Parts: sequence; structure tokens; C-alpha cells
Amino acid sequence: MTTIVSSVGLKGMEGYPVQVEVQTMPGTYGGVKIIGLPSSAVKESKDRVLAALYANKCPLAHQKVIVQLSPEEERKNSPLFDLAMAIAIMKENGVLKAEIPKDAAFIGVLSLDGTIQSLDAMLPAIMAVKKLGFTKVFLPPFPQRDLIYFKGLEICYVTSLREMQDVLSGQLSMSSTLSSKHTSSINTFSDPPTYDNDFQHILGHQKAKRALEIAAAGGHHVLMIGPPGCGKSLLAETFPSIFPTLELEDQLEVQSMYLLSDIKRSDTRIAPFEILIILHLPYH
Repeated sequence: MTTIVSSVGLKGMEGYPVQVEVQTMPGTYGGVKIIGLPSSAVKESKDRVLAALYANKCPLAHQKVIVQLSPEEERKNSPLFDLAMAIAIMKENGVLKAEIPKDAAFIGVLSLDGTIQSLDAMLPAIMAVKKLGFTKVFLPPFPQRDLIYFKGLEICYVTSLREMQDVLSGQLSMSSTLSSKHTSSINTFSDPPTYDNDFQHILGHQKAKRALEIAAAGGHHVLMIGPPGCGKSLLAETFPSIFPTLELEDQLEVQSMYLLSDIKRSDTRIAPFEILIILHLPYH
């Protein structure tokens, strides 16, 4: 018999469904074999999963475990499948008696003691879960968890394999976990941003201001050229104050890009932009 648990993989910002298929069989030396184009980071999962299962009283002595990550043609580059692997092995080994929800995805990295850890990719992974049509996701708490809420997606935070097992077995109710089924505190994103320099405080420069207004409304590129002191830098500094505020899902997508790029950004309520200013110096 084969046990299948769902997870998600990431190619940049794009997510794709991953089925973690597990089958156990008698083996002289035991161990875990991962197939399905795993990267080095994914291959290391077998030792983390073995240690976490041992700590969770699920030893695999004299058993050979085959883990297949489908689709087979996609390169798997993230250790986010640790939790799904462990759940599938526990179910296949008979340690987990409860049924695994078919509409749920499992995401998380395991420590050797069975603790479930997060990565910077948790936010884009949740967005991928939502886009792929799952109705529930199990994952560890992460710093941005209080900023997210997706209608139709129940986000259940678990901190260890033991807690995960208790939740699936019904011994721990979801009200006892950090469930995001409630309304999240998304006011951090919904409040209008404030600016030190506001576009409306600039006097004159009517043509330049009109050009920037059109660019902000339509998302166009702007190139400002002129001699020093004509107001280019001031206009550029106030330019974000006329940007339309992003919708919540767009804000989460922007924050996901910065997390994956390891770039610190405190305010994601406006679209990211870059300004190029060319000084027009007189010839001597």
C-alpha cells in the first residue's frame, strides 16, 4: 500500500503541487530513499526525517522506505517537504491512525527532535497553496503569520510532529492551535501609508507633475533629465505618495518577492519602483 500526502514546490514565485508518495518494505539495513529529481537540500531530508521520527517514537529499523516526489520531471529544490514526508511515513508505518485530509497541504522543515521550522519561503508557499485550490494548510508559525488571511483557506500552525499527530487524530482541537481561521490583524497593510515628503506640497512644475501622475496611474516608466537643482530629486522623493495602494493579495506577493530575494522592506503597501535620474550638465 502507498500513502500519499500533498505539499507544494516553488519555482521562484510560482508554485506547483507535489505529491509525496511513501511505501515501506522489509530491508536488511533500513533507511530512506528519495526519488523524483531531489536536489541536495531535499536529499538531506532523509536524515532529518529519520531523526525526527525516532524522537517521535517511530523507528524504522529493518524497513526500507521509498519516498517519491511527483511530478517526477520537476526538480525539487526546497526542504519544505520534510513535514509531508514524515506524516506519510508515520501513516504508512501505522503510527498515525487518523486519515490524512485530501484537501490539505503540509509544509515545513523538521529539526532532529521533531520540531517543525519555517523558512523565508513560507509566505509564497501559502500563496501557492491558495492558488492551487487547497482548502487547508498545515505549517509552522512564521514572522508574517499575523499579516495574512485568505478567504476559503484554513491555515493551521503546528510546532512539532507530536502536535501534528494529535491534531490529525482529534486529540487536540484546532481551537488549541494557532489557527488562522479567525480574522487576522491585517490592519498593518490596510492602513494608508504616510510619507515624509508629499507630492501635493510641491509648488509649480505642473508639466512634470502631470507626467508623474500619468505614470503612477498607468504604471509607466519615467526618465527625468535636467540640470542640477531643477527639482528632479524632490519630485522623485514625493513620487510614491501618489501611487495607488496595492490590494492585500498584491501586497503579500510583493512581500514574498522581497523575502525570496532576502531584501528587507518594511512597507509593501505601494508597488516597488526604481528611479533613474540623469543630470544634464553644461559643457565647458
